[in-house]
Amino acid sequence: MNSEMLWALIKIIVFLPLVTALAYFLIRVRKLVHPLALGGRRRMRLVEQVPLSPKSYVSLVEVGGRYVVLAHSDNGFQVIREMDELPDPILMQEAETPGFKDVYQNLKRASGDNLLLSKLFFRKGKER
Repeated sequence: MNSEMLWALIKIIVFLPLVTALAYFLIRVRKLVHPLALGGRRRMRLVEQVPLSPKSYVSLVEVGGRYVVLAHSDNGFQVIREMDELPDPILMQEAETPGFKDVYQNLKRASGDNLLLSKLFFRKGKER
């Protein structure tokens, strides 16, 4: 091993732990120092967000005591509506859970003439 190679190895052994420790310290300090801890006050907050597709959402945002409904995706965003007060919550109705018989009938209908599906779900391609 020549002297240049040995010197490069020594530098790696010394500086790699130092750089790793510095990166860890900076990440840790950044998590500890929150914008509100520095005396700042937030002026907006996300109230609720509903996905429409994998890359598009409708969001309800509070900005300075007013509420804004935004639609946003990869292509940008659009303000849908501004309101002075929070809208009433929407009560979700419980969906009926289909019984075994309903699931079986739907599966039988979906397999139809498809031999592979019939073999997967029914014995010998025929209904049991």
